[in-house]
Amino acid sequence: MMRSIHPIKILTQLKTRTLRARMIFLLMGIFLIGGIAAVEGTETHPVDYDSMQALEMAERALVDTLYYNFSDWVPRFQKRIDRLQALPQNIPNQLELMKFYFYMAGLNGELTHVLAFTSEFFVDSVKQKFSEYNEKAKSLAQALLDNPRITRQNRAEAYFYLGMAEGYLAMMQYGEGRFLSALINGLEADNHLEDTLKLDPRHADAHVGLGVYRYGNTRLGGLGNFIMQGGADLRQVGLTHIETALNYEIISRPLALKTLIWFYISEQINPDNAELPNDHPLSPYASRARAHFYLDEYERRYFREAEANGFVGNKGLALMMAIQHVLDRQYVEARDQFKKALKITRYLIEVQGMQINPKYGETLRAGIKFSDLMVLTELEGKVDPESQVCRDVKEQIAFVDNGGTMINYESSKIRREIQDVFYQRLKGAAKKHHC
Repeated sequence: MMRSIHPIKILTQLKTRTLRARMIFLLMGIFLIGGIAAVEGTETHPVDYDSMQALEMAERALVDTLYYNFSDWVPRFQKRIDRLQALPQNIPNQLELMKFYFYMAGLNGELTHVLAFTSEFFVDSVKQKFSEYNEKAKSLAQALLDNPRITRQNRAEAYFYLGMAEGYLAMMQYGEGRFLSALINGLEADNHLEDTLKLDPRHADAHVGLGVYRYGNTRLGGLGNFIMQGGADLRQVGLTHIETALNYEIISRPLALKTLIWFYISEQINPDNAELPNDHPLSPYASRARAHFYLDEYERRYFREAEANGFVGNKGLALMMAIQHVLDRQYVEARDQFKKALKITRYLIEVQGMQINPKYGETLRAGIKFSDLMVLTELEGKVDPESQVCRDVKEQIAFVDNGGTMINYESSKIRREIQDVFYQRLKGAAKKHHC
C-alpha cells in the first residue's frame, strides 16, 4: 500500500531544502565561472582541451553542466591537472594548477546539487573528490600568498580562490550541522574575498561571492550574522554586490542570475518586508518584479533555444518557476512546472543513470498534489464541506496545528516563514469553503 503523503509537509520541505540548498550550494556554481559559450556538440572545428587555459575550460563546462553534461569534463580536468603537476612548480604553473583544482572541486560540487545531496543522502565518491580538490586548491592558494614574489594581480587571484575554497567548505559544514567550523571558515572566506576586492575592485566574481555572504548571513540571522556582520542588515548590500557584477563581463553570470532569483523569491515571503512600500527595493512587490525579471533573463539566455532544439529542460529552472507561480497563486502553472521538474528528474535517472536523491522526486509529486488541491479550492462556488477536497485541506491544517513541521532545518526563521505561507493558503481555502 502506498503511504499517505502530506503535500504541505513535503512541499514545504522542498521549499526549505531548496532555499537551504541554495544557501549551501550557491557558491558551488562559481567553479564554472564563465559566460555564454558553445554547447557541447555544436563545435564546428576540433577543440584542443590539452592546451586550453583553466578559465576557458571552466567557461565551457558551465554551459555543458546546465544541460547535465558532466561525463566528459572530469577526465578533461584530470588530464590538465596531471600535466600541470608534472611541470616545474613556478608561479604561473601554480596559479593555473590552483584554478584547475578549484574547478575540479566545483565540478563535483555542482554534481552534488544536481543529485540533491543532503546530510542523509550523498554519493561517497563525489563527496570525497570534492573535498580532496577543494583542499588542494585552498592549500595551493595559501602557498602562493606566502610567496613574496607574486604580483599584486596574482595575489588578488590567490585571495579569490582561497576565499572561494573556504566558502565551499563553510557551506558544506553548515549543511552538515557543523556550525562552529562553518562559522570559522565563513569568516575567513568573507575576509579573503574582501582582500580580493581591495587589490582588484573590478573583480566581478568576487563581488558575486561576497554578495552571497552578505545577503545569506543576514537572511539566516543568528550567531553568524552577529559575529560576521555585527547583526547588521546587509541584505541590500549583498544584492547590490551581485547586481553590480552583472554590469561587467562576468564569468559567473549564470550563477549570479540563479542566485538573485532565489534571493528575491525569499524576500517575497520575508515578514520583515510585509509593510514596506512598493517602491522599496526589498518590498514584496519589488522583489516579485525582480524575481520575474531574472527568471526571464536566465531562461532566455540559456534554455529557450536549447529546449526548442530538443533539450528536456533544466529542473532547477522549472522548480524556481513552480515556486514563483505558487507565490503568485497561479496554481495551474505551478503544477505544470512541478510536473516538468519531475519529468526531467526521471529522465536524468532513467536515461543518464544519475543517482538522484529519491526524496527529491517525492517532494515534486507533493508539489503537484498541493497545486492540484489549491486549484480545486480556487474554483468559483463553494466546495462541499464533506468533500474530499475539504477533508484534504483540513488534514493539512491539522497536521500543522498538531505540531507538524518541515524538515529539521537549521534556520528556524526561514522554516517558520515558509510554513506560514502554505499554512495561510490552506486556512484561506478552508474559510472560503467553510471546510
